[in-house]
Amino acid sequence: MRSVLILGCSLLISVSAFAFTDNNSEKKSKEFTAVDRVENVKALQLTGSVVDDKNKETLAGATIIVDGKKYYSDLEGQFTISDVNPGKYELTVELISYEPYTTEIDLTKNQNLNISLLQK
Repeated sequence: MRSVLILGCSLLISVSAFAFTDNNSEKKSKEFTAVDRVENVKALQLTGSVVDDKNKETLAGATIIVDGKKYYSDLEGQFTISDVNPGKYELTVELISYEPYTTEIDLTKNQNLNISLLQK
């Protein structure tokens, strides 16, 4: 009787352990798939420069708006926007005493823009 009880308990423990392992591996498989999808999206970089259209001087402090986020050109008129997902975006560049510049960009690879602003 005692050996039957021990055998029954062993069988029950084995089945429980197997069910737990199978369920856990299923969760890991689903998690890997979700992480894998995120890693497959390659973030891109958008760089460029902002200059005065007439005299081609660089414009520091210009506001570059992409996807609702603001970035600024540095002292040499350069800007870098990292970790941008591929897709279409409206890009707007603004600076006091200059006409705003708006264009649509379609990012499929890293891109470098040269933007010329007109004085008002």
